[in-house]
Amino acid sequence: MYIFAITVLLGLAAVAVAMIVARFVVMATEIWALLLLALGVGAAWLADFSMFSGWDVAVRKEWIGITLTGVAIAGFAEAWFVVLRLFRGLERKYNDEAASFEKEKGLRRVA
Repeated sequence: MYIFAITVLLGLAAVAVAMIVARFVVMATEIWALLLLALGVGAAWLADFSMFSGWDVAVRKEWIGITLTGVAIAGFAEAWFVVLRLFRGLERKYNDEAASFEKEKGLRRVA
């Protein structure tokens, strides 16, 4: 169970880094999936983490297990991104910025 939790949390870390990169690099939104894949595989290789060896699943070579773990991390990162985007949309829906700005400045509706 800990192996799964580590994989999911590394996915959250990868999406956080990808969102920071996308904020500063305009082209990052065009290659979002590739960016998440690179971050996921990079995180797995940096941590030398293979969920297959943690679950005692035999793979042909160790590097294959690490790389596929990185692909799984990228998949979880994409799922995290969708969930975070859902909550961001709900926050915008319930905290209407235009209405709060109008109330704060004392503006009234013209049309």
